[in-house]
Amino acid sequence: MTNEEFMIEVEKSHLRSKRVLIKKASEYSQEGKDRLEQFYRAGMAEGVPSTQALIGMAMKHVTSIADMCKCPAMYNLKTWRGKVTDLRNYTLLLDALLVDIGVE
Repeated sequence: MTNEEFMIEVEKSHLRSKRVLIKKASEYSQEGKDRLEQFYRAGMAEGVPSTQALIGMAMKHVTSIADMCKCPAMYNLKTWRGKVTDLRNYTLLLDALLVDIGVE
């Protein structure tokens, strides 16, 4: 893959992430107010920091991808992209959460 092809794929990946985050906005908060509220609520329920709650939720995607990596050809590109996009979105949500809690 050339550098140009790679950068095109990176841009497509960013667009996929953005589309999913927009589509799932209502799932991330009640009435679309605080996109990070589920992590705060999960952290309180589990007695852990919101960041740890987020990582716990992301681990489902990590373990699923790890299993898929054992035999990558068994899964089509659409399935792979869905899993990878979800995991990438958790990193974006973590980045936003870190800003929200005031990490400098």
